[in-house]
Amino acid sequence: MTGGGVWAILAVCAVALALCAPARANDSAAALDAGGLVLVRDPDITLASEDLRIGLDRITVDYVFRNRAAAPKTLRVAFPLPAIDGATLSSSALSLPFADRANFIGFTVTVDGAPVTPQLEERAFLGKREVTDLLTRHRVPLNPLRRENVDTALKRLPLAALGELAKAGLLAERKADSEYLWRSEAKFHWEQTFPAGRDLRVSHAYTPVKGNHLLTAEEAATPAYRARYCLDDAGLAGIRRLIAASPSKTADPGSAMTRAVEIPYIVTTARNWAGRIGRFTLTVDKGGPGALVSLCRTGLRKTGPTTFLWEAKDYVPDTDLMILIVSNDDALLGIR
Repeated sequence: MTGGGVWAILAVCAVALALCAPARANDSAAALDAGGLVLVRDPDITLASEDLRIGLDRITVDYVFRNRAAAPKTLRVAFPLPAIDGATLSSSALSLPFADRANFIGFTVTVDGAPVTPQLEERAFLGKREVTDLLTRHRVPLNPLRRENVDTALKRLPLAALGELAKAGLLAERKADSEYLWRSEAKFHWEQTFPAGRDLRVSHAYTPVKGNHLLTAEEAATPAYRARYCLDDAGLAGIRRLIAASPSKTADPGSAMTRAVEIPYIVTTARNWAGRIGRFTLTVDKGGPGALVSLCRTGLRKTGPTTFLWEAKDYVPDTDLMILIVSNDDALLGIR
């Protein structure tokens, strides 16, 4: 078992976090990578500490920034939402935590304990071509995974408008129930003043977009699967025990399996930051004592019935984080 955790790159770039879409069983759902805040790189603003907590239903991050300059500095802070590619995901099993709103992960932020209302920039693309204006003109939601809202909008359009969208490559066919092919990219952003000579505490939270898949003992034992989650011998034995106790074994002993969820978190882009993170802690909560967790971070230690902790000083993030949680309890994993 092991771990990781954090961050992003220059806010002046139009950054979109990559999708991670593992395909396994027929009912598998892709996970969406997300991470931490994006700041314009500045040599005077350092990250004194970061506390990252990852659970099945919530990811929270507490930062302490320190301005070493003699005067206050105002920088733009951004939080990119995961990019949504309709061509890949519009017909997938993936569902968003809050599919009826642009803020589909329920992102919130506070600065020194006071809530901040950031601006939301939402755009749509087909390849490198921006198609935001065309979708907006026809009142079609930009996020292709807001399926119900997109379907409703398309059904209201006349055939000529559907033809225009299809000709532009946004729809696979000229009909309301066509596959939608555009990609949405969005980010929250706000201007933040970092006072001179003192710490500034910034916290944010959101609901992860988890992927899930059915897991057999044979798949768990493959080198690729074990390497992806740093699954050791004890972890593999634990998965086998879960499968042996799974209701699926009683129903069909020949196809026994359990359920697994993966929670991704972007880490490596933190290397764009000037300097190291002074103190970094990662807490992972597997949700229930009977669940199993595995991730790639040496030195992870258990701190409670469901929690694990990893700590580092002068930390430079190295590899992206992918957390595996396995359980026979679908409700615990948030699977309906």
